[in-house]
Amino acid sequence: MVLDLGKNFVAADVERIMIESKDITINVEMWRTDMNQKIMRDLPLNKAMLDTRDPVVFNWYLRKFGIDVNLFVDHFKIVQLSGLRAGVWGMADTFGKITTFR
Repeated sequence: MVLDLGKNFVAADVERIMIESKDITINVEMWRTDMNQKIMRDLPLNKAMLDTRDPVVFNWYLRKFGIDVNLFVDHFKIVQLSGLRAGVWGMADTFGKITTFR
């Protein structure tokens, strides 16, 4: 249902679709990684924006979908997200392992 609604918004040429993280990565015992992957597979990467409040979550998104994934973070976590994207800051699974050549 959510993906069908998202596809309808894409067809209507909306600029961004904000995906709330509640029940996907927040308030759950295990993350719904299957839902995240369906969203990112079925909706254009440049149209979907994912809500991420926890650095562990946005670290996972960057590792799984790359540095161009659209993430919504709190204003005080922007520096950490930028550092993760640049590969100069991160957790053991991403620190120094994310590289871009642009």
